[in-house]
Amino acid sequence: MALILGLVGMLMIGSLLYMAGTGIWTSGSKNRYQAALESAHGGLNFFAKEIIQRGVGGATLASMGTYGGILAALNPNFTTKLTTTGSLGVGGYPANNPDATLTFPAVAPSPNMVVNTAILSTSRGNSGVSTNVLMGGGVVNNNSGTTTPPHIPYLYQTGIQAQSVSAQENARLSSIYVY
Repeated sequence: MALILGLVGMLMIGSLLYMAGTGIWTSGSKNRYQAALESAHGGLNFFAKEIIQRGVGGATLASMGTYGGILAALNPNFTTKLTTTGSLGVGGYPANNPDATLTFPAVAPSPNMVVNTAILSTSRGNSGVSTNVLMGGGVVNNNSGTTTPPHIPYLYQTGIQAQSVSAQENARLSSIYVY
């Protein structure tokens, strides 16, 4: 009887140790994924607000600088991608063929986060780049009280992939950016 009770006690202690170890691993995995996801969101915001905005203005990736060492310019055809409509033939996800790579430094002992960004497709918005063709002379006259649509020349589908340098966890985002 004492041996059976001892065996049951050892099984209980072993299962508690296993559950504690699994919980620690799961918690660490969640933290690494959360860091990758936050880096992906930051990379998406930076790519849309800085890179695409300046690219539409005519700046090439090489002329943008490195933003303190976080930007690595990769695609020399980036500015033509901004006005080429349709799918741009990016195979796989942005890690395979990125337009730009951002490296966000982390506080030690965490590894740096690498964010690969790419424009996957471009389509024309509700108007051209030079004039707003939806105003006046069409179905609706341009009278007082007429709502004029916003001038949106292009819609960009972007893909973002963030992962740590050690590549333990990664996060992928896809978004539509309206310029």
